[in-house]
Amino acid sequence: MVPESIRKVKRPTNTVVAPSSKEGVYLVRERKGFKNGMPVNGKVIGHIIDGKYVKKDKLPKRLSLRDITYKYYGKAAFADGVGKDLLGSLKAVYDENDSKKIYCVALLRSVFDGVKDYQIEDRYQKSFVSQFYPGVSLSRNVICNLISGLGKDYKGISDFMENRVKTMVKKGTDVLIDGMLKQNTSTVNTFSGFSYKGRIKGIADISIIYAVDSKTREPICMKVYKGNLPDFSNYRDFLEEFKIEEGLIIGDKGFPFDNSQDTFRDGKVGFIRPLKRNSGVAERLDLFSRMNFVGSVEGGLLGSKGSEKGKDGETRYYYCFQDGKRKMKEDSDYMRRAKKKNAFDNSEYLKKQRKFGTVVFVSNMDLKLENVYEYYKLRWEIELVFKSYKSVLSQTTTREHDDYSVNGSEFINFLSTIITIRMQNKYMENKDELAMTYNEVEEKLSDIIKATTDPDEKVWRTCTLNSTEKKLMETLGI
Repeated sequence: MVPESIRKVKRPTNTVVAPSSKEGVYLVRERKGFKNGMPVNGKVIGHIIDGKYVKKDKLPKRLSLRDITYKYYGKAAFADGVGKDLLGSLKAVYDENDSKKIYCVALLRSVFDGVKDYQIEDRYQKSFVSQFYPGVSLSRNVICNLISGLGKDYKGISDFMENRVKTMVKKGTDVLIDGMLKQNTSTVNTFSGFSYKGRIKGIADISIIYAVDSKTREPICMKVYKGNLPDFSNYRDFLEEFKIEEGLIIGDKGFPFDNSQDTFRDGKVGFIRPLKRNSGVAERLDLFSRMNFVGSVEGGLLGSKGSEKGKDGETRYYYCFQDGKRKMKEDSDYMRRAKKKNAFDNSEYLKKQRKFGTVVFVSNMDLKLENVYEYYKLRWEIELVFKSYKSVLSQTTTREHDDYSVNGSEFINFLSTIITIRMQNKYMENKDELAMTYNEVEEKLSDIIKATTDPDEKVWRTCTLNSTEKKLMETLGI
């Protein structure tokens, strides 16, 4: 029953009050008319709560249904600010809705370190990515289907990469080509071949080869291969597919350049790789005795350069470096081992001492000594970023069930890597003015929030910023 005092509450005409399942709350329904002489009630248009009429659309929502009006802004704005042109590049190949999904997943992975696939939708809603790109569906099932679909349409990935090569590789561009192995524990995809390293470890690997602009540090293109293919077969295919006619392949000690001379004979595509310390070439060319100052890394960097003709008649160039900090460590380690064994031999020590902290590289290209060091330094930096995106599907190793998902997953990781490198570049441009480390910048940006009290969510205000945060945003152009 509805108390008389409730029926007398002022409400719209042609309505009737009915009880509800909630104590103290009454329904206000439209009166639609009569049927067979009996009144017919219509839809609920409001409620009587605490003795007052409340329109239905003014009734407070349950917390679980309310919009998020307090969102992470700083790092999302920074990442999107440097990466938004990638969305246009994606739209040149994919449908607009798919492009937004691909870009948003890549963006969120660059904003939230280690985010898993099942967390993507939550981070989307809690960050300003959902304000920049509203209405994007990013549930776990949507992401899985998206990644599988990307891999099935390999031509789309290849077209995207080719477009980047055409846009980014101009005359004078220094293209570095590198590869890395990544653990792959799936048993049902053909990429999970065993590499040499994988056989030693007892796990399967996939290979990822990528090209980088050495000046901008930005990845240009990439491709996934089976881990058990000979390195040079991968590189040759990579160069041919993306029509890269000039560049420098950076290999490891096992890079088989002796079996690939035809590719390098025109002098446009080069290779460079480290040699084993006992190779003897440094002594033969007297590289240790001819070292000069190269760079001001911690501990100092010395270097020298030499060349000689190989058995095939081709000229080989050798680049020798000695890292002062590494030299001191190896010297200390040698002393400690000798003391432990009580077997210090001064003549043997002096013979080894000149090699402490050294590394020698061989190439078919005549390069500047300082550039060789920078190439390898860049290689290590880029690989660290690539490996920070182990998998878009929430594992530290790729566990996707088929080749399609492996390709799709690594494509999105590639986009995330581009965004991260661009953020790092922006930081480096302003490093002196910011006077803080990149990790500190990330932490401060992650703390910058925007909130709104606007019912239409059109006006958002940045929560109180201190002077450091204000300067950070101004300097980075956020």
